[in-house]
Amino acid sequence: MKIVSTQQNKLLTVCAILSIVMTHLAKRGNFGEAITGISTQFFVKGRPVPQGSLKFINGHAIHMRAQDLALWRADISNTAQFVGVEKALEGVEVHLTFTLKKPKSVNRKEPFIRPDIDKLIRAVLDGLTGVAYDDDGQVVKITAIKEYGETEGVLIRVIDKVKLSRSLLSAESVIDEHFNRYAD
Repeated sequence: MKIVSTQQNKLLTVCAILSIVMTHLAKRGNFGEAITGISTQFFVKGRPVPQGSLKFINGHAIHMRAQDLALWRADISNTAQFVGVEKALEGVEVHLTFTLKKPKSVNRKEPFIRPDIDKLIRAVLDGLTGVAYDDDGQVVKITAIKEYGETEGVLIRVIDKVKLSRSLLSAESVIDEHFNRYAD
């Protein structure tokens, strides 16, 4: 009989949980990629759930689709963690492309129907809180597109502005050094 220490047991439990989460994400079709810690892009499969305004019922503030919203934000958060989004210390850019199924009764090409894009954005930003940044106030630039497609979900790209600036400065100094070397 092999005796496992408490620390080893905790590690095995964490590994088992991670395995379950990774299997769940893979089955849902979520994927992503990280580019040198500066930019991370990933897709969260599923019907995007808007985060509407709070409704007051019997003196209590609630979201009308609270359970769906909680699951959607959890999918966003879990996928971001799974693909290796690093928490930014300062400003971030967020680029979003929401893909919705086109209703059979609709003939137009652009989805200028509900859900509202600002409410879709709000749900994603809250889903990224604690993973990509500490507070969604760190988002300094955002772009969002709503389109029709076969697979519903959201393509998310998070760019760490500080790391991007450092990378560009580093590249610029290498180019300057290279240019100066051969300019003589």
